[in-house]
Amino acid sequence: MNKQSIELLLDDCDSDEPTRQAGAILDLVDAEVYEAAPKIVRLLKSPDAAIRFTAAEALGYLGSEEVETVGPALMDLLDDEEELVRSEAVEALGDIDYTPAVESIEYLLRKDPSALVRASAAETLGYLGKSQAINTLELSLLDTNEDEAVRCYAANSIALLGTSQLLPKLEEYLKLELPLSVKAELLGARYWLGAKEDIAKLVNLLDKADEDFAQHILNILTDLTEREEQPTLAKDAPDLERVLRAIANRFPFTGNQPEKILALTD
Repeated sequence: MNKQSIELLLDDCDSDEPTRQAGAILDLVDAEVYEAAPKIVRLLKSPDAAIRFTAAEALGYLGSEEVETVGPALMDLLDDEEELVRSEAVEALGDIDYTPAVESIEYLLRKDPSALVRASAAETLGYLGKSQAINTLELSLLDTNEDEAVRCYAANSIALLGTSQLLPKLEEYLKLELPLSVKAELLGARYWLGAKEDIAKLVNLLDKADEDFAQHILNILTDLTEREEQPTLAKDAPDLERVLRAIANRFPFTGNQPEKILALTD
């Protein structure tokens, strides 16, 4: 994109027309115009919730070079009246790796009234890489009144932040009465932290799963294979190929995801 086109888009950001502002923000993201971040930061204070949301989302992509400015501005949205805006602000803070936000995001995980925001908080804490958040994530994981998706994200983030020292504790959690989706996430977490035998248990769950639960486990397996530099799932779970091919035949709507997992484990 040439300089003149960029200037026109930046002018659109300064307009009072939400439609022009939204289009300009999206075009600036598509063109990877990182120098637009300071201009987009101003739109976080827009009276239009859709613009605040779009600006927060854009800063997750374009704010990495202006973290000290963008981070505090996004944090101002953590108490926005709109749950979609709060959720997107949390995710953008994770995208730019703004670690000073960890404590505030922990608070949202336990106190925000929106399950959507709490799910974003649980997921983002894993990306921010601060192990201090593990205790808060465990509280959400074990909270029987918590939304199931939030508990799943909490389990996944515990894996990202933890070490093998957590394995005995996670094994005890597996003995509790938990939703199957949460148990699946815990098996994936234990595998990631070194309990290689647990991948076979996860594959066994996949073999018996209905379509919705199968999709959930496929997402876990995809995540694990993409994280590892040299995935060893096929070696650690000898039945993996058979089960994935059976799932592909049984549930065509899973598309080529089973094949992609197999390709990554070769």
